[in-house]
Amino acid sequence: MDEKDFDLQNENLASSDEHDEKNVQPAEQMQEADAKGADEKVTFEENDNWKFDGEAQTLNSNVIENDVFEIHIPESAKYETAERPKKTASVKPQETPAKAKGIKGDKIHFALISVVLALVIAVLAVLGTFYYTKPNSDERMNPGNVALKVSETPVSIGMYNYYYSCIVNNYLTYANYGYYDIDTSVDYNKQKTTNSDGKEVTWAQLFKDETIKQIQYITTYYEKAVDEGITLTSAQKKSINENLDSLKSTASGQNVTVDKYIADTYGDYCGQATIKKMLEQCYIAENYYQQLSVNKKFSDKEIKNFFNKNKEDYENVTFAYLQVPYENDDAKATLEKCNGYVKQIKSEDDMKKLIPTACKSLIDNFVSQGYAKDAESCAELLSANIEASITAKESSLVEDAVNWLFDDSTKIGDVKAFDDSSNKIVYILYKVKDPQPNTEEVYSVRQILIMPDGVDTSKSDVKLTDKQLAEARKKAQKILDKYNSGAKTELEFAKLAEKYSKDTESTSSGTSGNYGGYYGGVTQGTMVENFNDWSMDDSRKYGDTGIVDSKYGCHIMYFISKQPKYLFDCETDLKEKTEKEFTYGSSVKQYKGAMNKTKVTKPTSSSDDSTASAQ
Repeated sequence: MDEKDFDLQNENLASSDEHDEKNVQPAEQMQEADAKGADEKVTFEENDNWKFDGEAQTLNSNVIENDVFEIHIPESAKYETAERPKKTASVKPQETPAKAKGIKGDKIHFALISVVLALVIAVLAVLGTFYYTKPNSDERMNPGNVALKVSETPVSIGMYNYYYSCIVNNYLTYANYGYYDIDTSVDYNKQKTTNSDGKEVTWAQLFKDETIKQIQYITTYYEKAVDEGITLTSAQKKSINENLDSLKSTASGQNVTVDKYIADTYGDYCGQATIKKMLEQCYIAENYYQQLSVNKKFSDKEIKNFFNKNKEDYENVTFAYLQVPYENDDAKATLEKCNGYVKQIKSEDDMKKLIPTACKSLIDNFVSQGYAKDAESCAELLSANIEASITAKESSLVEDAVNWLFDDSTKIGDVKAFDDSSNKIVYILYKVKDPQPNTEEVYSVRQILIMPDGVDTSKSDVKLTDKQLAEARKKAQKILDKYNSGAKTELEFAKLAEKYSKDTESTSSGTSGNYGGYYGGVTQGTMVENFNDWSMDDSRKYGDTGIVDSKYGCHIMYFISKQPKYLFDCETDLKEKTEKEFTYGSSVKQYKGAMNKTKVTKPTSSSDDSTASAQ
């Protein structure tokens, strides 16, 4: 059971008839569950890691997704970077001016001030006062145009406005679909929400905070990438030019200059130079991330130490449960009835027998909505999904219920009812197992999928001829030979996957966030048989490669690891933790004068949505 989607009874009744097999990618087809026609589970995106999938009208979606930059970051492959290299050069000691010129120490300050004033006057004479005070769309970093400084990198007003527009647009888009309670006709300073730290803030403050965090995230990676000599690829340079040409074409079609079109879209002082700089920084940051996402490893000792310090997050308690909706909104009467059911339950079978009676209103609702054809089949489905597992950090259950399940005094077979007033439901819980880590073995690999020419990947019943398979195997062998003739590192294999693999699910050409053919934490039987058997072979060790056939083509395999599920989860979370410490640990300095000129979104009833005082 997914900890974020506790209400399985609802989701398992969701119809899978709308699934369109024509849109299934090769990797999804490889999964045995799909091949056997299992019901597809419908899930909704959580917002812990904000992303929005949708193609922008004017910018290449490989970099811009619905007007928001999105580095495709694998959820299971985040990392910590090394510390910034320290400068080794040192300034030679010089004799102080006071000693050199015989000036007393208390007068040297005045001498220095006069020198500084002379320099300022000279600059103003040449450049004018606007150099210091006036923002611009050309990404000239004069003092009046710098809204922020992340570590050592200045960020212009226009760059801030670009990211701010993207952040606000995404939140409002999701609000339109019911994900957030935002009234677009009301001042955002007067509407409150809860941020990722659990603190209550206004939506206006959240928009600003999330914008700064996004800039901080990308800029931190960009700075480190520059330090390490990471540059743009020729393909990325081409993509940037194509994006800029697309903007120019759109602006021309509207009979405006490209800078005006960009400013109208993203905010004042955001121009062509801003977009170009943003794309360059994002690509370079992504290049660095991808490199380290492959190379950064944690030792077994580090992973186990992390587990020992955070056991409660990785130990699951298994229980059976019934959901009983309030009768006539009467919490007290419903809880009393459920306490009566509790006295009748001595086993899971007893709970299952109660489903038609205790969950009648729930069943009637599901049947009326078409999730089940009749009450009997609905009860059977609820019975089949009566068990669940959660960690102590589970938030979908009321706190008292979680504490009860994990309490050492609660024994296997104990039963208790809990009132969830926020959802108008009473849960009846039966403890099945004591808390324990998930020891199921999972594996992590990289793969390059080679498919014969002319194969229709939209069909689930793909059947390759011997000739087609031989053709694919020949291509696969050439690529593996190329890998073996080089450095033979995981990073080199990942680069080849990016270049040759037809599986978009495991590469950055898709929307999964994976890079370099990566599949992490895969459970037994998830993938097609040959893929699975090769990966689960006990003789496998890190760096092993090979070629396996399937009905989709040939898979060039690279073995990373096999480990218990709880250790894989620990490693994933450790990478995320260290990445956050790196990215959000960098310094951010705001410049009040320039920040007062940045964009602040207004309610839709307002005619002015361009600039206002920063919140």
